[in-house]
Amino acid sequence: MLHFRLRALITTSLLLLPAALRADTLLDIYELAVKNDPVIRAAEATYRAGREFEVQGRSQLLPQVGAQAEYGETDVTQKSTRTIPIGDQTFSSSSDYDVEEDQENYYLTLSQKLFDVPAWFSFKQGKELSKQAEVQFAADQQALIVRTVEAYVLVLRAIDNLKSSRAAEAAFQRQLEQTQQRFDVGLIAITDVHEARAAFDLAVVERLTDEGNLGVAYEALSVLTGQDHANLWLLSEEFPVVDPQPATAESWVELAMEGNLGLKVANYAAEAAMQSSQASRAQHLPKLSGQLTLMDTSTDGDNFDNQLRDPEGNRINPRYPTSVDVEGNSVMLTLSMPLYAGGGISSQRRQSYENYITARETHTSIMRDTIQFTRSLHLFVTTDVQRVKARRQAIVSAQSALDATTAGYEVGTRNVVDVLNAQQVLFTAIRDYANTRYDYVSRLLRLRQQAGLLSPEDVVALNKWLVEPTPATATAPRI
Repeated sequence: MLHFRLRALITTSLLLLPAALRADTLLDIYELAVKNDPVIRAAEATYRAGREFEVQGRSQLLPQVGAQAEYGETDVTQKSTRTIPIGDQTFSSSSDYDVEEDQENYYLTLSQKLFDVPAWFSFKQGKELSKQAEVQFAADQQALIVRTVEAYVLVLRAIDNLKSSRAAEAAFQRQLEQTQQRFDVGLIAITDVHEARAAFDLAVVERLTDEGNLGVAYEALSVLTGQDHANLWLLSEEFPVVDPQPATAESWVELAMEGNLGLKVANYAAEAAMQSSQASRAQHLPKLSGQLTLMDTSTDGDNFDNQLRDPEGNRINPRYPTSVDVEGNSVMLTLSMPLYAGGGISSQRRQSYENYITARETHTSIMRDTIQFTRSLHLFVTTDVQRVKARRQAIVSAQSALDATTAGYEVGTRNVVDVLNAQQVLFTAIRDYANTRYDYVSRLLRLRQQAGLLSPEDVVALNKWLVEPTPATATAPRI
């Protein structure tokens, strides 16, 4: 399983790092998620339960052995009178006795299905369901990787956005102070002060919003790990944003058709439904089974005759002990065949066939969705590569434009609105650049997930491009 390989990867990686660097990396978060995420723990329990389908199906084909023990006590008092007419006379006889018995019975039974087609198809269905459970758990583990990385990236995105909004707030505050000073000495009109204050107020709102978003992002991360986090390693500026390999969308589609775990789950579900349909169709066939029974019974008792008396007329009640022991075996072959079951068997056959049609069409739908998602994600990733380059250049251009606008403002050729707009363009470019990089990370992982290639090694690879925040760039405390 993926998380077993993860432990070895984490251990090896952490041994190579100094002790000071072992806190709140992506690997740390992922390991905590593997241990504490309730979704993956529930998925693992579902997987363990699903493995039992094959065992249960096989058990119906194997010999069944059972044992039975019985013990009973009998206490009977019997009185009877018999009348016999002979000619004109009538003769009668009577009996009066007690019976006490203890009985012990032991049976050992071995039974075996000799010909049972539905049981065979049920076994094959169980195998497919167990395979489905295994692949579903692997898919859930891949989903955990995506959820963990995206939750981690959501925090990094919120951190960068907050840094940008704080920088914008500080810049607009300085601009407001400078504008106020210019107004105080009569160099500009009050309108410029109002413009600067409006820009500053909007920057404060943006910063408050980003602080709230950061707190929400940390809370989402805690849902995965079950722990609070206040500081994370950051994505390095050296992180390579390159085109995915292989380069073409069709190559990724081919990988997805072979390795997409969701598609495999749907395929196993369709196979299991087909085996269930075959089992229902075979319910009309005869079934043959054999049974061998070994028995050992014993009966010990006493009979008391209440009519016997001594010469003086006293009741004697003599005791007559009895004992019976029986040992034996029996062999039985049973042939059964349903002739009419009220239409229930035919109804089950039709129902299971329609369930198979449902599973088959679901597989087709998932296959088409997989093709479409893979192509779309490949397009998004390749576009993100170009977007990151363009966003980086946009920062350079926005900075140059701000410098030129500020210089023009100093000599009176540009007004304060131009400066404020140029500042806003720069901070927007910085924010968009960071967000585009995080979009690339998330979409690249999802593309690898679609192709069935995503594994803990991808977490390790991404973790290598994280850097510990310095005091100047440390993340803000949780809101």
